[in-house]
Amino acid sequence: MKSTIRTAAAAALMLVSPVLAAAPAAAQPREDAAWKWLDQAMAPTLTEAQRPKLIWAAYNAAAGAMCHEVTVDEAKLGKALEALLPASDAKTSDDQRKFLHDTLLLHLGSAIGIYAAENADNLTEFCADAVALRDDPATKDKNLFLSKEEDVAPSNEVTPK
Repeated sequence: MKSTIRTAAAAALMLVSPVLAAAPAAAQPREDAAWKWLDQAMAPTLTEAQRPKLIWAAYNAAAGAMCHEVTVDEAKLGKALEALLPASDAKTSDDQRKFLHDTLLLHLGSAIGIYAAENADNLTEFCADAVALRDDPATKDKNLFLSKEEDVAPSNEVTPK
């Protein structure tokens, strides 16, 4: 009985060893596949020029959600997303605009999820990059983070009147 268990365990280790050794290399194609899928999913509703803007917003939102050191400026994020929708005076019905809005949020959530999956194991580096981006004067107006001075987590406390 013991030899059967040892044989089964040895066989399992032999089968799993190549998989474990290949895991880091196998992760990259999966991540690439996720981004490729997202790009294809966005293509019917966002132009080639709009898709990188949504990805940029997702990066900022993911960093703000995953890193205690940075906070997303919700007004900037809202403006960035609003700019991806057709103007209110455009020939777009309210139903079409709502569909585009909902689809935009779906794509944003998907991109945030991909960033979270890619960076969950290296949060220190991911967050350090986000902090560097926030504090770099060259990217100050491009990122969606609150400035270092304003970078305080929102309080849930209600101020009595």
